[in-house]
Amino acid sequence: MNVPVKTPSALAPDLPVRPPVVDACALLYDDAGWRVYLHRLGENAPEYLDVFSASFCRYFGADHAAYRDALALRWQEAVDVLLPPGRPPFDLDAYLADRQRQGVTGEFAMGSPERLPDGRTVNDWLLETTRDVRDRVHVWAGLSLRDPAAALDELERSLAAGATGLCVIPFLDGTDPADPRFAPVWDAAAGARLPVWLHTGHHFARSHPSGLGSWRTVETLAARHRELLLVAGHAGWPDVQETLLTAARHPGVHLEFSSHRPRHMPKPGSGWEPLLHHARGLARDRVLFGTSTWVNPAPTAALADELAGLALPAEVTAAWLSGNAEALMARAAKPHRG
Repeated sequence: MNVPVKTPSALAPDLPVRPPVVDACALLYDDAGWRVYLHRLGENAPEYLDVFSASFCRYFGADHAAYRDALALRWQEAVDVLLPPGRPPFDLDAYLADRQRQGVTGEFAMGSPERLPDGRTVNDWLLETTRDVRDRVHVWAGLSLRDPAAALDELERSLAAGATGLCVIPFLDGTDPADPRFAPVWDAAAGARLPVWLHTGHHFARSHPSGLGSWRTVETLAARHRELLLVAGHAGWPDVQETLLTAARHPGVHLEFSSHRPRHMPKPGSGWEPLLHHARGLARDRVLFGTSTWVNPAPTAALADELAGLALPAEVTAAWLSGNAEALMARAAKPHRG
């Protein structure tokens, strides 16, 4: 992932070259995978299809008014507006070429244990599709914690197929990751050196408590499973300071800020003040750049340029954009000490 690329910043000779990007929260699916992703939201957290209606329509190129009309009837019909028949098939080469133009040299692609129409899981499809580009696409297999035994089985299957990380979204499962029933899953992840991206902080699912996947969850898991590598997805926002202090206590904890635009971070009341305040110290080596793919309307290069435009030392910008993600993967590749 250290291949130098020309980014939009590099095209202007008087501007510094922005460091390459590793997207620590990427979603790479074909239409069948996106349909499963959207149905998982609709079935477990339909509020997302409402709150983020404009973002979904921008990403999929759908008419917002038509989407809102369909959503008022049934969320399934709104999904059909986003994914109508006749859309061009997914093209991995075109996807990777665009990512290279954006300055992205690597990404952590988040999977799912949900089933596709052909019987495979999204994890299976993702691992098979990216088999020949694992130097650029690192598959983090999705787990559901509704069934501890099934989660452990999916972990083991995905690891054998080449997964290099995991992702867990507690508010979609309605379960507490810190429940002792899931200890075998976390022990297996630690033993296999699989980093875990865990959705933390605010969520919109009204049917589940807001505390599912909080910084307290990260604290509990990190204390119980000392070798576990955890990435606090969305950095536990709005409790960024608590999440950062948790990372100070546990060397295996990192923060990733996808779904939030860097240009808004310096604004008073943004909730990101602690991250910027500690950027030169505690947060220097613990922060990862991510996009969540569809959430922000701007291209990845623009989001990376926003980060580079903050008043941060160049070495901090480089670490956050890619250096820390690369270091995490190198650390994960080392043998377990146990």
